[in-house]
Amino acid sequence: MTRARRVCDAPLPKASGESFRGEVEYKNMKNFFQYSRYLFVLAHPDDEIYTCAFIHQLVNDGMRVDILYVTSGDYQGPDRTSVREEEARVSMRLLKVNLGNVHFMRVPERQLMGQVGAVREYILALATTVLADCVVGHDFEGGHNGHDALSFCTSRVAEELHIPLYVFPAYHGVPEERRWNQFVSPRAATDTLHLSAEMQSLQRRVMAAHASQSGFFDMVRRSSSYVVFNTREILRLVSEPINYGEPPTTPIGYEYPGSTLRFKDFKSAIGLA
Repeated sequence: MTRARRVCDAPLPKASGESFRGEVEYKNMKNFFQYSRYLFVLAHPDDEIYTCAFIHQLVNDGMRVDILYVTSGDYQGPDRTSVREEEARVSMRLLKVNLGNVHFMRVPERQLMGQVGAVREYILALATTVLADCVVGHDFEGGHNGHDALSFCTSRVAEELHIPLYVFPAYHGVPEERRWNQFVSPRAATDTLHLSAEMQSLQRRVMAAHASQSGFFDMVRRSSSYVVFNTREILRLVSEPINYGEPPTTPIGYEYPGSTLRFKDFKSAIGLA
């Protein structure tokens, strides 16, 4: 496929000093910071918390960063949309992302599973418009059906455009045994950003920006995962097609008692039933 010629923006100003830069480990010939135009595809406002230090460092390095929120976190009702979107804007200002590069698709969260095709087309159009040469999205991990649906959409777009896809872990496991920001075994990170003290502080401020989600973040802080959550961020370069036809974990995190959602519903939504 022939891609359109990239038109580079003027570099954004870099931060003074190196205190915000973390130590990077990578296992590929090309590390994550060597692209130029990045598109992050996120299910909800606050999902940037898993890559906020990566995003901040990219912006400081003068890279183009676009953020797409597919839903506006309105699971509890449409009146939450404006609140969640404003929290996202506060977070983006902390991360120095140009607000003109922040996109809200506004798919009602309860309807996301029924709009997988439309979401894939939207991501494809946006990635083409911004001339993304790297896409970042949710891993397929069975923790949240919306995360997994977007993982599927994002992987298909990256394949169609022949651009690299990096995925991040949000959480997996049933609620009482949930593990945050850790890949499902045996998957492993290809790129690790060890957080400096300044980055750890930035992460806490991004959490605080999402005040409506304080209960969720309190769970993260109380969990055994917080020791890694607050000390590094991880990405995985997808080098082989992801198999969305088989459960990534057993049990699936959203098949907890009381939930009517099952993995077969996810397969049906993405057309693999």
